[in-house]
Amino acid sequence: MFCSKCGAELPEDAYFCPKCGVRTRKGVEAGVSISWAEVKDEFSNIGEEIEKAFTTAGKEIEKAFKSARESIRESISEEAVVCLHCGEKNRTDAKFCYSCGKELGQSP
Repeated sequence: MFCSKCGAELPEDAYFCPKCGVRTRKGVEAGVSISWAEVKDEFSNIGEEIEKAFTTAGKEIEKAFKSARESIRESISEEAVVCLHCGEKNRTDAKFCYSCGKELGQSP
């Protein structure tokens, strides 16, 4: 019998590998609790998965910010609609002035 992790030769009755500490097939079948080495490996694996998730999330956030910046640039570059009541500049798609609340395009 050989260890599934490090390949060390194992005694027939081993529940754990004496070289790396991983639980053997016999240990799994017997329901023996996992070793500290396995716990450490799992935490390492979890850490790697979290790092991948944060990397992916960071890329997605970067894409969202880029899209938002482009949208803002487009809306800023459009010609503003000036309110005839208060003179405030509003977005071109606005129907009412964001400053005084009056309908845009109507004479005072």
